[in-house]
Amino acid sequence: MFWKRTIPIAIVATVGFLTLFGWFVDEPHIKNFVEDDATQWYDILASFAIFLGALNLLKMQSQKILKKQTGWQYSIFAVGGFIFAIIAGFVIKGNDAIQWGAHVTGKGTLFKWMFEFMFTPLSATMFALLAFFVASASYRAFRIRNFEATLLLISGIIIMLGRVPIGIKISAWFVLYLTILGIGVVVNNAFKNKQITLGFVVGGLLLTTIAGFWMGWPVDQPALFYLPILQDWIYNIPNVAGARAIMMGIGLGIFATSMRYILGIEKSYIGE
Repeated sequence: MFWKRTIPIAIVATVGFLTLFGWFVDEPHIKNFVEDDATQWYDILASFAIFLGALNLLKMQSQKILKKQTGWQYSIFAVGGFIFAIIAGFVIKGNDAIQWGAHVTGKGTLFKWMFEFMFTPLSATMFALLAFFVASASYRAFRIRNFEATLLLISGIIIMLGRVPIGIKISAWFVLYLTILGIGVVVNNAFKNKQITLGFVVGGLLLTTIAGFWMGWPVDQPALFYLPILQDWIYNIPNVAGARAIMMGIGLGIFATSMRYILGIEKSYIGE
């Protein structure tokens, strides 16, 4: 119990405290440990983790083939591609003029051929299929079910139209007309009065038309309703604010999880 539980927790706590508080202590040896040694240790451990993960993948796929489980035919391609990549990377250099290590990017080598004519087309195919999954997910997310979904739909349409050439051609006055009609729907739902709704919509459209004739109907004016400018504002203000809030939440979550590991509260890494 001492070697399996106490020692690992003590090592994690010590290294965790040094790494965490090393950013707040102006001591050369501790700063060197945090900025250099700890990073190298992480790279070494990650390398072994990748190696073990690859062996585990090969083991699982091989067992699937031997037991002929569901989809075992696909596992043949997985194992074959795994072995082929290892041979191309570690066994066959393919060009005596190229040193080991540089052959993975050198022209005329087997690894480079595999990367250009197998990996790259497969990656492009996966991303092409991903576009359809994104479109399907967007359709489900953009369906108007509540106020938040409505905002998401409107913001998505503005972002998409504002970033394509056709968005530059759409006049700000057309968007302003649509905005007045949309606000009219909100007014109708709020007051449940046809006269008030009609007066608001007609008055808004009339004032917009008068302002348009007075200003000469410029495509990019009023700037607030011009799609390229509007999408820039959405992307740079609300989007950045939301992203920063998410990153702050992630940071607090990482800190809380790190403290659980350092204080020995979280013991999943030792199997508990």
